[in-house]
Amino acid sequence: MTMKQQPIFYALIAFLAIWMESCNQDLGPYKEVNRTYSQTNFDRLDIGSAFHVDVRSGSTFAINIRGNEADVNDLDLSVHNGVFHAEYRGTGRRQRYDTYFTITMPTLRGVSFSSAVQSTITGFANLTEVDVTLSGASKANLNLTATRLNTDLSGASSAAIIGSGTTLAGELSGASKLEAYDFPVTQADLDVSGASSAKIRVQDALTVKASGASTVRYRGTPRINSTLSGASTLSQE
Repeated sequence: MTMKQQPIFYALIAFLAIWMESCNQDLGPYKEVNRTYSQTNFDRLDIGSAFHVDVRSGSTFAINIRGNEADVNDLDLSVHNGVFHAEYRGTGRRQRYDTYFTITMPTLRGVSFSSAVQSTITGFANLTEVDVTLSGASKANLNLTATRLNTDLSGASSAAIIGSGTTLAGELSGASKLEAYDFPVTQADLDVSGASSAKIRVQDALTVKASGASTVRYRGTPRINSTLSGASTLSQE
């Protein structure tokens, strides 16, 4: 090892030591709590911090959260302008136990999930327009019907969709994945980049812009308008 390489080597060792210490941080004893909350009057969700989130359609609002007492005590929950926000307060805790949300709401206009949220969204029918934004390796399984579904997936996030709609618009980046063979639509418009992939079922019209070794596979016999670059592919199944 040369003299120039030594500072880099020792800096790397220090970084790894800090990272391993954070990974091995003692979580402390697990004390489960199950709490209900009274927030109402929202039709959008903005949630982060690696939660497990189950969103259900229902006639009234209901929020139930299950997890370790110390983690649940650190939650910051609020509603602003029709958006339910949930995250941890900046307490400095690095490692946490899993925390589970069950959210019931009459209708849904959009979700924004970040930081490895794992979610299911079920039971919503006859929606006009829904926005689904996932980032930071978040995952969502959706079962719904909507006239228009807008998806924005980034940072190795993924969405699997079941139901039906008229229009599907998707923007995918950073090795994200969209699985929508079971969500037939009349038309779709996709912008796919950074080794991302999409699978869709389209009846009439499909517009695709794909770059950076991305892949789009489709079922159906739509009219195609495509712009492909960087070893990207568009194929029919």
